[in-house]
Amino acid sequence: MGESAMELTVKRLSECTLNQAIEAWNKGFEDYYVQIVMTIDAFLARMVAESLSADYSFVAFDGDEPVGIILNGIRTTNGVKTAWNGGTAVAVSHRRHGVARQLLEASIRLYQEEGVSLATLEAFKQNEKAIALYRKMGYEVTDQLVLLESAEAWQPGELPRGDYTVRWSGPHEAARLPFYNANSAWQTGWQSLKDGHTVIASDSEGRPVGYALVKRAYDASGEHVSTLLYQCVTSPDVTDAGGIVRLLCSEVFDGADALRKRAFNLSKTSVCVEVLTAGGFTVAVEQVKMDKSL
Repeated sequence: MGESAMELTVKRLSECTLNQAIEAWNKGFEDYYVQIVMTIDAFLARMVAESLSADYSFVAFDGDEPVGIILNGIRTTNGVKTAWNGGTAVAVSHRRHGVARQLLEASIRLYQEEGVSLATLEAFKQNEKAIALYRKMGYEVTDQLVLLESAEAWQPGELPRGDYTVRWSGPHEAARLPFYNANSAWQTGWQSLKDGHTVIASDSEGRPVGYALVKRAYDASGEHVSTLLYQCVTSPDVTDAGGIVRLLCSEVFDGADALRKRAFNLSKTSVCVEVLTAGGFTVAVEQVKMDKSL
């Protein structure tokens, strides 16, 4: 049975109340694969942390009832103006009526008005209906992503031979490296790590050979409780990429043996995933990255 279009009013999130936005979000995700129902405070914090914009996001209404939402952000990375769909949700009662399609159409029109060159999103690998809809809207799968986790002691394996130094810096330092991966998933980009760090490995001559983007979480008493890795990338010039990644991961996870360790939305075929898997990490979530050129 196909979708039957429903007459809706689609408004920019900036024209709606916070209660309307959060009602649409929580209704849409109440039966989701992971728990992402949010309070207003959590919703606002996520909007800011992930560079999402109320002016670029939309809420769908059936009469006065908010029944769908799409969150969007736009930013320029390495000269490419990129839009990210940070979540599309439709209330269970209003699915299969074209609500998501109307939200996506409104978003794509906005992307074009704003001069966006690349639209991107992620979807859970098992969410075949959503992936099929995104394909109809012109998106293509460009990468397979995994979220890895471990609560065991980090097993680094063999570290690279040679005189390497490692230093911690602000997340923006990653963007200045010639081999920075600007095509990574939106949430793993340096702009999304406002309270994170770049860990840079350099060779004996001071040349950067690899970097990691990382964030540490602390509890209310200031205790380090978890470490989250977002990127771990090496220069194309290195001959021992695995060794450099092991060196960086050993620095990132130093002192975190008993803590929760996660790596977020890494490319499934990357050297980093290979190293982390060998070091005791397991796959918790699989997603697809989808892109659309405009």
